[in-house]
Amino acid sequence: MATQSLYRRYRPQRFGEVKGQDHVVRALRNAVADGREGQAYLFSGPRGTGKTSSARILAKVLNCENPDAGEPCCECESCLSVESGTSYDVHELDAASNNGVEAMRDLIEKASLGTPGRHKVYILDEVHMLSKSAEAALLKTLEEPPPHVVFVLATTDPQKMSDTIRSRTQHLQFHLLPADTLQEHVRWVADDAGLDVSDAAIEQVLSQGGGSARDALSALELVANTGDEGLDILPLDEFVEAMIERDAGRALTMIGHAVNMGSDPRTLTEELVGYLRNGFLALMAPDMVQVPSDRIDDLADQARRLGPPGLVRGIEHLGLALTEMRHAPDPRVLLDVATVQLTSDSVAPDLGALLMRLERVEKQLADGVPSAGAAASAAGGAATSPTKVDPTTGRAELGGRARQSPSARSSAPVDTSAGSAPAAASEKPVSEQPAPAQPTAEQPEKGSGEATSVAEQSSSAPDSAVAGAAPKPGEAISIEMWENTVRPSLRGMARAVYAPAVFVRSTDSSLTLSVPNAVHRDKCEQHRPVVESALSDLAGSKVQVELVVDEGGGGGGPSRRADGEESSRPEKSAGKKPTQPGETSSTRATQAVDEGQVAESVESESATVPADALQHDDEIDLDDLVDAPPESVKTPINRLAEAFPGSELIEERG
Repeated sequence: MATQSLYRRYRPQRFGEVKGQDHVVRALRNAVADGREGQAYLFSGPRGTGKTSSARILAKVLNCENPDAGEPCCECESCLSVESGTSYDVHELDAASNNGVEAMRDLIEKASLGTPGRHKVYILDEVHMLSKSAEAALLKTLEEPPPHVVFVLATTDPQKMSDTIRSRTQHLQFHLLPADTLQEHVRWVADDAGLDVSDAAIEQVLSQGGGSARDALSALELVANTGDEGLDILPLDEFVEAMIERDAGRALTMIGHAVNMGSDPRTLTEELVGYLRNGFLALMAPDMVQVPSDRIDDLADQARRLGPPGLVRGIEHLGLALTEMRHAPDPRVLLDVATVQLTSDSVAPDLGALLMRLERVEKQLADGVPSAGAAASAAGGAATSPTKVDPTTGRAELGGRARQSPSARSSAPVDTSAGSAPAAASEKPVSEQPAPAQPTAEQPEKGSGEATSVAEQSSSAPDSAVAGAAPKPGEAISIEMWENTVRPSLRGMARAVYAPAVFVRSTDSSLTLSVPNAVHRDKCEQHRPVVESALSDLAGSKVQVELVVDEGGGGGGPSRRADGEESSRPEKSAGKKPTQPGETSSTRATQAVDEGQVAESVESESATVPADALQHDDEIDLDDLVDAPPESVKTPINRLAEAFPGSELIEERG
């Protein structure tokens, strides 16, 4: 014979054994003790919180031969028959499988019949599954039941029930068990059943239980059978630490490890949202956190280092990804994208990342830490070690810091170089590093020209500055703001039609964009208010958009302004890239080989890198793509005229 499950062996038999539902127990016990039991009750709440068990205890005490202060004796013949499920006074009906009107009519016909006990109790589980006709059939009996009949309706979704049903019942709401109460109950069951489980196993059981006593006991039974060796504990705190350290590789490694252990991406995302929510509540309302009290301090300390803005931003991003997963062919892709956005400010599509970085800069300045050499931030809470770079490509290696040992991460030097310098170059001795290029007389001074290179702006800004930040009052929208902030923030068709638009020039109240042809300009005009609204929100004042047609046909050369001058649009061609101010061709080629990357410039006068100095794949320039001329559209009448030469069109007269 199969062994009885723990949640059935330890099902409460008295009101005093029901855990975490003191308000329900007090109401039912007092009603029975005073002889004021109701004719219909509605028990609602999450699964595994004691709804059906409390209904059976109520049925037991209503027919008990020796009740004591609202509690059943559990020794008389009536109590024993209710416990064994053979009582003629208690009838349980699963409304999920008996949801038709015929089942309700049969119940109503039998309700008027007498029973051996004082009361006949009908327990309808999952009553929200009843059909509309079944609810209508039950409605009259609930309003005026026979004197000896008591209805107990149980549901996990009370909002799906009609108001007419709920108005005829006494509604008692069951809650999830507090973490300390559930932990005490699980340990008592483990000791009473003779189960040897570790503290780590108990913690995992409480995490899987989530406040449900039945789920926790089922998880306890599984852990006891598999042992600690088969215990799969998801390091959710590792994800938060990766958010604090801004380490995308560490977070992706944690997600990959969890998926390899068998976790579903949707379930993992829900658990991450719940963990971040508990961290937020640990700061705002510690009494509402569903974790044991001995772990609240650690959770609150981690949440304090991440900060409330970071917690809320994480919940929003993961919640949005969870919503989009319903129709996604591969949910893990959405989880990975959300993870990178939360752990890397440079790829975040919203202004939340910008505000967090500015908050860290302000905290650094308040603490007296130089922005160029500070890697620690009180808002972020942890030092950011230099990213491991592949020397062959010059790009950051995915999961580089996650693969390092804890000692290596803790002893890693802090990157004190400017934010635009790669880590590979900073690790070389000073004698081997190329000397900075001296400005020449041919190059304009900063602020003298209309266009400024991206590399020049990034080198003059502090480490924590973000490309595309909001302009100062009276400052024009720059090409970086358009490319990195405004255009990525557009949604839907506006983002699609403005993708080929090229920055030409801007003032404090206008922005001029170049489009491939007149047809494309008409499409952009339809969505121009959306773009102007985004620009105005960023600049803090009204900004108008002017659209000009690129007379060059969308080629790779610079676009022409209305006054005939070349715009600050960067020239891109296969194998050629412009040079930053203060660099010669030989200096730039040397840096390209040593550092593995080439900074793009928007200077109108630029030197090119020799083709043999760089090795890279051919890239397609989106600016070279233009819309094909629309072919003439023939109406059905024209096609008929071509098919039948000499035919004549006769208008129909009414």
